[in-house]
Amino acid sequence: MDKNKKPTFELPDKVLTSLPTGAVKDIVELLGKSIIQGTYETNAVLPREEELVDKLGVSRTVVREAIKVLCGKGLVRTARRYGSRVCPFESWNLLDPDVIRWHDPANPRTARIYAEATDLRIMFEPEAAALAAGNASREQRDIILAAANCIHLQNGETDTIGADYAFHSTILQASGNLMLAQLQNVVYAVLLFSYAAGSPSASEVKASRRNHVGVADAIVGGDSELARLRMRDMLSQNKAIAEKFAVSRSS
Repeated sequence: MDKNKKPTFELPDKVLTSLPTGAVKDIVELLGKSIIQGTYETNAVLPREEELVDKLGVSRTVVREAIKVLCGKGLVRTARRYGSRVCPFESWNLLDPDVIRWHDPANPRTARIYAEATDLRIMFEPEAAALAAGNASREQRDIILAAANCIHLQNGETDTIGADYAFHSTILQASGNLMLAQLQNVVYAVLLFSYAAGSPSASEVKASRRNHVGVADAIVGGDSELARLRMRDMLSQNKAIAEKFAVSRSS
């Protein structure tokens, strides 16, 4: 990493979604959002294949492929006798970044996802930080520290989210554990949702930057126990924010 060049962190859209491309992606997006946002409720039967072809102006093949993708995300199940039926919320793949991001921040159910996703992050990210302190390459340590220092709204919200994602995803990659590294898409989707749910105050951004730098310093210094502790403390503060968000949505 060039130390004389100011780092920038762009949002890597390519990792956000597991969707196919082209017309199939468009139909999956349309139907997926319609299901998650309640246009089609639990146990509702989607329009038949020929109806979707006429309504959406796509081929039968596109519709079939889109339904297969939705089945893979746990949103619908198909059977010859009734077509495609919407699955209950508990059956949805809530580790799927698309399923997370299709939720409307104003929906009370979204608050539950946010809170429980934060609980999940508390389970694995402190351990990832501890592993990264021992396993990260010099370049990865530089990226983690640079990203932590770029979490500042004066850089613009998009840059801030990009830096936040770069920080967490690089830690997961630097853990040396392939399973942990594959959780970066979940973290990204949750980060995007948390920023979309409400702009943080200046004091919250300042505290967030300080916490991220604290974790980064521990990783750069190779202190696994300190990295674990600081990451857990930081995410515990995030949990408090998630709980406050849940209360605001239920009132």
